Amino acid sequence: MKRRELLLGAMGAPLLGASPVQAQGTASWPTRPVKIIHGFGPGGPVDLLARLVAAQFADSFGQQAVVEGKPGAGGTIGANFVAKAEPDGYTLFLMASGHAAAPGLYASLPFDAASDFTMISMIARSPFAIVAATDAPFKTLQELMQQAKAAPGKLNYGSGGQGTGMHLTAVLLQARSGITLTHVPYRGGGALNTAVIGGEVPFMFTSLAGMTPLIEAGRLRPLAVTSKNRYPGLPEVPTVAETVLPGFDVSAWYALAGPKGLPIGIVARLNQMVRATLARPEIIETLRVQAAEPWSTTPQEAQAFLTRDVAHWTRVIREEKISAPS
Repeated sequence: MKRRELLLGAMGAPLLGASPVQAQGTASWPTRPVKIIHGFGPGGPVDLLARLVAAQFADSFGQQAVVEGKPGAGGTIGANFVAKAEPDGYTLFLMASGHAAAPGLYASLPFDAASDFTMISMIARSPFAIVAATDAPFKTLQELMQQAKAAPGKLNYGSGGQGTGMHLTAVLLQARSGITLTHVPYRGGGALNTAVIGGEVPFMFTSLAGMTPLIEAGRLRPLAVTSKNRYPGLPEVPTVAETVLPGFDVSAWYALAGPKGLPIGIVARLNQMVRATLARPEIIETLRVQAAEPWSTTPQEAQAFLTRDVAHWTRVIREEKISAPS
C-alpha cells in the first residue's frame, strides 16, 4: 500500500467524504458566526454554561457564537438538531448528562447518543446531593438508610422530575444498596425545595446549585453528596461512598460536542479554547457559584466517557424499568 493511502487510513474514514470545510482545510474556520445548541430553556445551568463558552469565541476565533435552546423531550430535540447538522463547525452542542440517559428512557431516538456526535471536551461536573428537612426523623445518611431498610417503600423522597439526573441517582442508590424508596417528582428545583422545607417530603435528591444559601440559613440539612470526592463548597458534608456505599460516584456533567464527522482540525482548535477557558480563575469562580468544577479532557477521553455513560445509564434504566417523563 502506498504511503499516502496509509496516511489516509490512519486519519480515518470521515476525511474520505470531505465536506467543503474538510476539503479547504480548517485554518480559515470560522468565517461566520457559530451556533451553540442545547436542549433546554433559558436561564438554567445548561444555558448559562453555553453562554459562558460562547463568550470566548470572539477572542479565540474572531467570530461570535450564538446560543440557541431547543427545549423539549428531555433535551433530545436539541440533540437531534445537532446530530442532523452539517459537520462544518458552525453547529455545536452543549451536551448535558441527561443525554446519556435518553436511550434508556425513550423507546426510540432519531440519533445514536454516542456515535452520532463528535466530542470536543468535557467542560464541568457537579455532584448531586441528598438533602433533608431540618425536622426529618434522621440526621445522617446512615440513619436514613436504616429507616428505609426497616420499612421498604414507606419513605418518600422528592426529585426535580421523572427521569432527571437526580431521580436516576436515587434509582442507582436503591439498586446498589437494596433499599426501596417512594419517588415523588416535582416540576423543577424551586418546587422541590419548597416541598422539603414545607414537610411534604422528608428529603430529596437534588442538584447543589442554589442549595448553599438554604443550607447556611439552616432551612435544609445536607446528608451527603454523590460524587467520589467531597464538594469543596461544603467540605464538612460526607460522600455517599464514604458513608454507606463504597465506590458510589454520580455527578451531573456538561460537554462541548458537534455532529459526527466534525473535522479534526476544528476539534483541536475548540479543545484548545476550552482548556484555556477552564484554566482562567474568573471562569473557575463562575463555575463554583453554580456548584460545578472545571473538567477539561482530550476529545478522545470525552468520547470514551460518553460511550461508557450511555451504556451505563441505559442498563440501569432498563433493569429498573424507569419510564420516560410524561
